[in-house]
Amino acid sequence: MPGDIEANQEDFVNVEEDYRVAAIEAYLAKQIRIMDLMATLGKSRSHVWRMISRYKSDGVKGLQSKKTGGNNRIDPNFRAKVVALVKEHYRDFTPQFASEKLLERHNIAVKPATLRRWMMKAGLWKQRCEIKPSVYSPRQRRERIGELIQVDGSYHRWFEKRGNEACLIVFIDDATSQIMHMRMVEHESSFNYMRCLKWYIEQYGRPLALYSDRHSIFRVNTPGNSSRQSPTQFSRACHELGIGVICASTPQAKGRVERSFRTQQDRLVKEFRLRGISTIEEANWFLEHYRQTHNTKFAKSPLDPEDAHGPQGSFNIDRLLTFTVTRKVFKDLTISFNKIRFILDDTPLARRVIGKRVTVAVYLDGRIEIFHDETTLAYKCFDKLRLIAQPAVVDRKRLGTALQMAKAIREVEPHHFIRNRHIMAGFRDFFPQPTDVKSRTLQNPTKTVRRKFNGRARAPLGRHPIVISDRTLNQEPPED
Repeated sequence: MPGDIEANQEDFVNVEEDYRVAAIEAYLAKQIRIMDLMATLGKSRSHVWRMISRYKSDGVKGLQSKKTGGNNRIDPNFRAKVVALVKEHYRDFTPQFASEKLLERHNIAVKPATLRRWMMKAGLWKQRCEIKPSVYSPRQRRERIGELIQVDGSYHRWFEKRGNEACLIVFIDDATSQIMHMRMVEHESSFNYMRCLKWYIEQYGRPLALYSDRHSIFRVNTPGNSSRQSPTQFSRACHELGIGVICASTPQAKGRVERSFRTQQDRLVKEFRLRGISTIEEANWFLEHYRQTHNTKFAKSPLDPEDAHGPQGSFNIDRLLTFTVTRKVFKDLTISFNKIRFILDDTPLARRVIGKRVTVAVYLDGRIEIFHDETTLAYKCFDKLRLIAQPAVVDRKRLGTALQMAKAIREVEPHHFIRNRHIMAGFRDFFPQPTDVKSRTLQNPTKTVRRKFNGRARAPLGRHPIVISDRTLNQEPPED
């Protein structure tokens, strides 16, 4: 401890002074010669004579160094005040940050290095080398294959500079370290995990449980009472299939799949390089061959030869592995979903569900179906106008894909005033007749007209965004 070190230093100084005094006393008593005293103290002849002179005039104090003490010593009361402030307000601050806040809020200037020593002595700070690492005890493997499947995705430059960053989704068996499924995708999403799970069930059957991290695909991470929150789409689908979902608290808990990614990021990258693979489609074509080769080298035998996979049974996998939400049916037999309005066919069943909630299911292939009590309802699409969207909360791992999607939307969908709240969005109020000559002149206006109408020319009338049934935004404007 720092206090013990200071005490040991004081003891060392006292022993050194006692030795010097004893040596000088022995010389004055003519027990040793001046040459012996010089050798004993390790000083020159002139320095030894000065020490003898000071000892004769001032005694033991004359032998003390004149450099000790001085005006640079910090007042102990000031030091105690600073430590008290840190304990009260900045207990969990780093020395650098605490030093900045002391100067900012209390007008007290203390160097970070000095404050670090004070905090260490007071037990408020520990050096990095003093922090003990966490210990994660290993656990035994599951006994049967299919009893626990570890799942995870790894973002990496799998194609190096030949392609974009991609995500590798892996299903690995806990009992055998056998890679059951591998798929390269653009990003981690519920749909991609559902596609992998569908392939897995068709090949092996239903596993007892999946072991994943705490990604928002597998659990709801919103603070609050989790018992009242709805499960995620993937967790709901797994529950309906009778598959448990277990979320690990640390990456070390699912170390089997984490260590597998470390191996793939070395071997698989080089395999892609040797074969010139640079796209996701080419990678998925090769991964099945790589998976079999990898399992031959690294897979182990299970302790129990019994297979824990359950049969597919009568489950409608396509129906369960969907993105499912509920929507209310309005009086005009319409529902809203994903910025699109759907119009139900006018049937007795559709009339009975007015004011009730129906289920909208989006399949993995993009199909959309509307159900009520497991009965399919026929519908037509009514393309609803999109207003300015709120900024989406995008996970760091999905940022690249979100930017690509925004770029694609910008290229496909033309600018339109009604989507951007432009003043010309209400052109029908100004020009009731679509063939109005003055309305057509505003398609390529002069600078004066642009300033009058706050900026830009309106789009051609044929590209108005209200599209019903077969009409689309890409349709060409009608001929005159």
